[in-house]
Amino acid sequence: MSKRNEKQTLIENIILILLFVLGANFFIFLKMTGIENPVIAIDSRINEPPSILHLRISVGGALIGMLILWYESRIHPRVTKRFTSLLFRRLVWQTDVAFIILLPIFLLNVLFGVTEDNLYLKSAIEESLAFMTTGLFFSFFIYFYFLSILVSFLRRLHKSFGQHVFYNYLIGRYTEPLEENRTFLFLDLNDSTRIAEELGHVKYSRFLNRCFDDIINAVKEYEYDIYQFVGDEVVFTWPASRNDKGQAIHMHLAIKNQFRFFDNLYRTKFGIRPFFKAAVSTGKVTATLVGGKRKNIAYHGDVLNTTARLLGLCKKYGKDILFTHFYLKSLEHPFFEHELIATLKLRGKANESKVYALK
Repeated sequence: MSKRNEKQTLIENIILILLFVLGANFFIFLKMTGIENPVIAIDSRINEPPSILHLRISVGGALIGMLILWYESRIHPRVTKRFTSLLFRRLVWQTDVAFIILLPIFLLNVLFGVTEDNLYLKSAIEESLAFMTTGLFFSFFIYFYFLSILVSFLRRLHKSFGQHVFYNYLIGRYTEPLEENRTFLFLDLNDSTRIAEELGHVKYSRFLNRCFDDIINAVKEYEYDIYQFVGDEVVFTWPASRNDKGQAIHMHLAIKNQFRFFDNLYRTKFGIRPFFKAAVSTGKVTATLVGGKRKNIAYHGDVLNTTARLLGLCKKYGKDILFTHFYLKSLEHPFFEHELIATLKLRGKANESKVYALK
């Protein structure tokens, strides 16, 4: 992972942990201002000063947040990688998160009992267990459990659609059409009709889901937005930048390596070797929200038509990726060697376009 992406990931994780801390302190704030939690009231046996409660719950919130982020990124994918059912994966996550919340609460209460209240370890453990029978604990547990679900949901949205789309959507940036200069990478499954006929629609759907999961995992170190999944096609996009040294090509090669690594798995499970052709171009688009009540961000512009039509030319020229001179012009120092394949007048375009491939 690049240093830039490592820094970005660190910043995002810190923000998420702060959300847990703020959420936990908001819980105590509601209790101390007399606004009762709708689940259960604060227990009369809890007589700690507000400052001590805020300190303890801040440490607890930060620890729980760190454990959940670590679990989601490191442990949960390994535990559930063999499960095809998304519902089962979510049930495993929800069960594990409940234990993740319980464990720090118990351990921190023991720690604070020993260090602050000068209790013996046995007494601190008994006090911690007694606390976990109070109304404060139950209301906090339920509150924090749903807070964890909310944060996890926002994190999945962020990962699925990319930080630019996610943040801009939250602040309402696309309520009015906005012109942007963007790069688009189209990926399309080769021989999809034949594969669908061989596998049948149910197994074909599982096959596509596995392909898309591997594609996303292959490019997780890059900054991008997912514009859409359309049938057997996925479209990535990101703001064009002079600092882009060929991200689309890097992503394409990473995806090829990912499928090469799992070649035996696909052969064994599906009897198919997936291969995705790709097309890349850069240009100005208009971004806006469409769809009435169920709004999505849509991009309109000639660059989308151009990139889509390049996909159809991959088979004709025997190339797995084609890109336009507009994309090359947007790069500062391309790391890859390329060759001019053709100068074409693409359907619907007035001017001819130069089409390139990796050399």
